[in-house]
Formats: sequence, C-alpha cells, structure tokens
Amino acid sequence: MTAVMLVLAVSGYSASAATEAECLRNSETELSGTDMAGSGEQERKRSLGPYTMYEQIIYQAKQERIMEWLADDMSEGRATGTHAGMSAARFIEVLFRQYGLEPLFGSSFYQPFIADSLNGTVGRNVAGIVRSAVPSDEYVLISAHYDHLGILNGNTYNGADDNASGVTVLLNLADMFGTMKKTKTGPDKNIIFAALDAKELNMAGSKALIDKLLSEEASTAYTTSGTTDPTAATAADRADSASSPEEEFPGIPKDRIICAINIDQIGTVLEPVHEADTNFVIVLGEKTLRKEHRGLIDMCNRYYNIGLDIDHTFYGSENFTELFYQLSDQTVFHQAGIPSLIFTSGFHRHTYKTTDDPDIISYPVMKKRTVLIFYLTMML
Repeated sequence: MTAVMLVLAVSGYSASAATEAECLRNSETELSGTDMAGSGEQERKRSLGPYTMYEQIIYQAKQERIMEWLADDMSEGRATGTHAGMSAARFIEVLFRQYGLEPLFGSSFYQPFIADSLNGTVGRNVAGIVRSAVPSDEYVLISAHYDHLGILNGNTYNGADDNASGVTVLLNLADMFGTMKKTKTGPDKNIIFAALDAKELNMAGSKALIDKLLSEEASTAYTTSGTTDPTAATAADRADSASSPEEEFPGIPKDRIICAINIDQIGTVLEPVHEADTNFVIVLGEKTLRKEHRGLIDMCNRYYNIGLDIDHTFYGSENFTELFYQLSDQTVFHQAGIPSLIFTSGFHRHTYKTTDDPDIISYPVMKKRTVLIFYLTMML
C-alpha cells in the first residue's frame, strides 16, 4: 500500500478527469480492435494513467471484513429502528471518518427521519462527502441501503447480498476517493456517499435524503424533535448533535447533481445475463443520463479492460426492466429529476431468504463492479 501511495503522491493532479475522459472517447475506435489483455497487466496500468493505482485499494480481505461484520448473525439483519440497525450505522460512520470523508450535514454524518409514522420507527441515513480537489459546483451521489429484514419469526435474515454487498462497494469507493483526496490527485467533482436506511420500508430513507438535499431553505443538521421513539438518539448521536447545534444545510440545486448511482444486490454471480459469462453486471437507467454521459459505462468497461458483460436491460425484458428500476432507491432520485442509475447482479434464489449469507458472495467479480463504478464516477 505504501508504494501505491507514493506513486499517487508524486504523480500529482497532472491530468484532470475531463482530459482523461476525452482521451477515453478518442481512443474508442482504436481500442475496439486492440487486444489489451495480451500486452500484460503492468503495461495496461502504465498506459492508462495514475487512476488505475486505486484499484489496489480494494482487496478481498478488506471486502470480507466489511461484509462479514454487516451480515453476521450478531448484526441481526439490520432492521430499521433496532439497536442492530443503529450499530450498523455507527460502523459505517466510523469507516467514513477513517477514509477521510466530511460529514454531509454540518458536523454530523446522520440524518434521522420517521420511517414509519404508524409506530414512530426512526431511521437514520449516514452520509458523507469527498469534496472536489479543484473548484466545482457539481455533485455525484453514490448510495446503497444498509437495512434489511431483521429477525422474523425467530429467523435471522442476514442480507449479505441484500444489501451488505452494496454497502461494501459503497465503502470501498469511499476509501478510493477519500485516498484520492488525501493524495491531492482528485476528484474533480464533489462526491456524496449515502448509506440509506429504511429501503425495506417503502424507500423512506432515500425520500428523506432527497428532500434534504434539494431543500432550498435552511434546515437543522440534526434533530430528533417530534419523534415518538425513545431510542431516537444514542448517546453518540446526541454528542454529534451537541457539537453542531442548528447548523444550516442550504441544499443543492437539482441540476448540480449530475448523476445518482445506486448500488443494490451487487455481490453474486448466481444469475448471469449469459450463462457462459459470470463476469457480469446489470446497469439500468442509462437513458436518464445527460446525452454527453450516455455510453460512458461501456466505454469505461472497454478502456480500462474491466471485462464485464454489461446488460442495460433486466435480462432482455422491457417490462421487467421498467419494473425492476422502480424497486430500489434510484427511482426516488429519478422522480426528483436527477439522472439515476442502478448497479446490480439481480435477484436469485437466496433473495429475501435466510440463506442470503456471505458464502454466496463472489468477491473478485464484486471488485470488478466496484472498479467500473469508480471509473464511471471519474468520467462523468
């Protein structure tokens, strides 16, 4: 790791993401007829510039540590409003701080909200930001929900793929971009990382987040007023609140959020798009992107030789593509007028089952999917 950091530190911010994106576009024709694999991995990395060094930040032991904490029986399925859910939120916050993210809301990473008005269940989004290394008023939002079903009828639903996998990818990306900021090599836009709660409760977390992000009025950075849940704030939560009372979050103009990337169930290879290739990912919502951003997903995959089989439909079905797009948090962002994508590996026989455990996760393929999102975020 030290050698990687040294290379990044001395490389400087010599080529902006915009310049690299232009090189990417200009090289598409040439790349389509070139066998980059034959030139060797080291030559590939030298030819593609300093950003490939960040791929080495992700390794299987790190992925497994995050996954196995979130999807362990001790985490009790991370249901919204439970102590296990609050522990998961604290785990994410600790890593956000470790990776160098700033709290999105004043001095607090937390956004509490009423997830279920009938019983007063309180959810907590955890959100941080890596600010641009150069002046920029553009934002990319990267999200993944961390809640799952919890314990039902005495059975623990660990939710390894749904959605500890998405949170693992989210945290790996936060680590990559946080390191980039520390080494002063980027990024060239502001990147918000949001671990969302209460997706399983009608996507209440993403609705609360988007209302806060797009608010044009000053709002309190952290408040639990009006809640009926006596566990609405832990002692650590109250400490965050006390350190930043009544700080203002003015909101972000909608047109400055150039893309929202949601990650949901991204860890398996159980239902490949084509049976012969388990190196796949499903990416829906490209048509919602700005015209200049359409096609970047496939170009990044080819240019950086990631080697994923990318499906922009849900297994070729137009109807199921539309339906699946509406089943996770990206649909909330899209309805708010933000270009929005979902990255996923789809449903499988373990979805919403007690068998959704870490042993079904393919860490090497999950890393490839993480790398694709990293480069796409750079090129947007």
